[in-house]
Amino acid sequence: MRRLLLIVGLVFSLNMIPVGGGTLVVTQVQAAEVADMAQIRLILKKLRGSMASLKDFDELEAAGMDKADVDRLRKAMKGKIKQMTTDAVELITAL
Repeated sequence: MRRLLLIVGLVFSLNMIPVGGGTLVVTQVQAAEVADMAQIRLILKKLRGSMASLKDFDELEAAGMDKADVDRLRKAMKGKIKQMTTDAVELITAL
């Protein structure tokens, strides 16, 4: 996860390099990259929220929810996290 965040940070910093005497030239490619970066930011935000919600499942079990149901929820969330991580890595690689 740290590696992914470092890559995203690097991409953000490279996107802010001034071109041509301090002015930033925006091309269609750069506009597409900005849209991709917005999508990556959204995926990472949702990924952080999903990872934080894994802790909530322990509380559900402590509150009396059936262990099998909690395990099913946990498994579904881990699958969602895995898919979002894959999506983010694919978008970063495409940049």
